[in-house]
Amino acid sequence: MLVQGLYFLIGLISLYFGADLSLESAEKIGKSWKMSPLLIGLFIVGFGTSLPEFFVSQLACFRGRYDMSIGNVIGSNVANIFLVLGVCGLFANLQTKNKQLMPQLMFHLFVTVLCGVFVYAGSISFLSLFVFSTLFSIYFWMNFKGNKNEEESECLEEEDISVGIKEYSFLLLGFGMLYGGGEVLVYSGSNLGLLFGVSEFTISAILVAFGTSFPELVTSLIACRRKKDTDLIVGNIIGSNVFNICFVLGSVGIYQFNIVENYLYESLLLSLVSFIFVFMGRGGIPISRLVSIIFLLVYVGISTYWITYS
Repeated sequence: MLVQGLYFLIGLISLYFGADLSLESAEKIGKSWKMSPLLIGLFIVGFGTSLPEFFVSQLACFRGRYDMSIGNVIGSNVANIFLVLGVCGLFANLQTKNKQLMPQLMFHLFVTVLCGVFVYAGSISFLSLFVFSTLFSIYFWMNFKGNKNEEESECLEEEDISVGIKEYSFLLLGFGMLYGGGEVLVYSGSNLGLLFGVSEFTISAILVAFGTSFPELVTSLIACRRKKDTDLIVGNIIGSNVFNICFVLGSVGIYQFNIVENYLYESLLLSLVSFIFVFMGRGGIPISRLVSIIFLLVYVGISTYWITYS
């Protein structure tokens, strides 16, 4: 058990540094390609922080650990909302009313409900691959179109960043660490589940999902500590959740598997909080300290539920 725990820790460390390395180099490459701050935030940062989920889910499915793949996506989205936003909201009021954020909240609500429909139907197939890939393309087009404005273009002209072989090498090295960390995490997570007598879903939804959500948590906490870009934290988390559903869950449709467990409560919870986000955005209600405490209590509650009824 001690050896498996050590492997699990090594996997988490590899995922963290792999995400950090690929994220930093990808951001520099994005700026050198004259991508706007919005596109970098939504796609470079969103893609980078979702890479751990992608590698873990792909490797889990490749090894036939389908419950671990689903648990990783659902658990990561739960952790992003209730843990990451819950912790960050203790240090700063996180705004939800933003002209650019509202379409994100609406899209997040739609794909979350749709994810719940597919999960409840009990089948991940080429249909889910097609649907979520199409939605991902729409999401990209929607943000790319809304991103073109004169103010951002002027900001880009002022910044001239050149990248070389080092940045691309670091990007590949980061991807390699993510792959290796995902391999170790899936292997040790499965063995820990057997040792403790809990399901693979529970291990992935709590431990693995926490590890893959760690980049979002660290990035958001740094922003809170520096009192910088705190208004973007909600948008980054929403974008990460959309990536997890459309990109990560959509991609595993190539394996075509049936979902054995029932994830009705988790799907309803995620759909409900997505609706609440839209309501808060329209009403200009921030994620205050009180809301954050409620989020953290919900996270503790659902984690206890997973452990108790696994």
